[in-house]
Order: sequence, then C-alpha cells, then structure tokens
Amino acid sequence: MSKKDIRLMIDDVKFSSRAVGVLKKNNKILFQKRKSDEFWALPGGAIEVFERAKNVITRELEEEIGLTNVKVIRPLWFAEYFFKFDELNQHQYIIGYLLDIEDSNDIINKDVIEGIEEGKNIIYKWMNIDEIKDAKIKPDYLKEKLTNIKNEFEFIEEEDL
Repeated sequence: MSKKDIRLMIDDVKFSSRAVGVLKKNNKILFQKRKSDEFWALPGGAIEVFERAKNVITRELEEEIGLTNVKVIRPLWFAEYFFKFDELNQHQYIIGYLLDIEDSNDIINKDVIEGIEEGKNIIYKWMNIDEIKDAKIKPDYLKEKLTNIKNEFEFIEEEDL
C-alpha cells in the first residue's frame, strides 16, 4: 500500500477508494485475485491522491502484468460498497470503467496470467461471461452488472457485512 493511496482508518472502519476495469474479449472478462484469496475481483487498485481514477487501471495493468496500450472506453458505474475483509469493516467507493485492448494482444490467448509485480502474488484469469453468475467473485453486484453491461452510467449500493 502506497502512502499516497486514498485509504484511511476512521474509528474501526477502513475507508478506501478503488478504480476497476472491465476488459471484455471473446465473451470473456479478465479477473484478478491474490493467490491466497478465495474470491476473484476486477483488475484495478487503490486511487492515489491527485490520480485520475481512469489512470489507476492502466497503471495497475502495466505494473502487474506488463499490459500496455489499454484503452479506457468510458465509465460504467460508481459503487458504494460496505463489507468486511480481514476482520475489518470496510467502506469503499469503487469506480468501474469499460476497457479495450487490441485484438492482436497475446494476453487474450492466455487462460491464466501470473502477476509480475514483486511481492503481490496476484494472478489473472479470463472468465466466460456464462460462468460469472456461479463464480466466486466479489462484490456480488458484478454478477448482474457484467452479464448485462448497460450503456448508461450507474450508481450502485451494496452491503455485505
């Protein structure tokens, strides 16, 4: 965690802001998780102070798997998410973006991609859209939102405490 990340403790609640990307190719969406985690999530990371949320995605994908030339198409949603992780109550703001990469990119043909960022132990995986509703992914709202990506920007609230 960088000291510039927008993450802070307020009493017994951890507040943070995160940006994530939906990279969809060949009816599949790219997910990430730490090897020790049970659940998959969309690629992304903490937003740093004075960092544009859409730049988080391109920075994280380059740092973690060496993916360059990621195109941010448009914002999809703003989510207010309340959950428990590592025995801590969490209050998180998540901004989701639709992404694209060139069809010729080698990453599209790999089922699982090992993260290259030292000490992170992150893996990436392409998941068929048909599998998403039954997959172990978090937040839960992704199961609906990713199988039916809307053209309009959405506000989402989810509580998973």
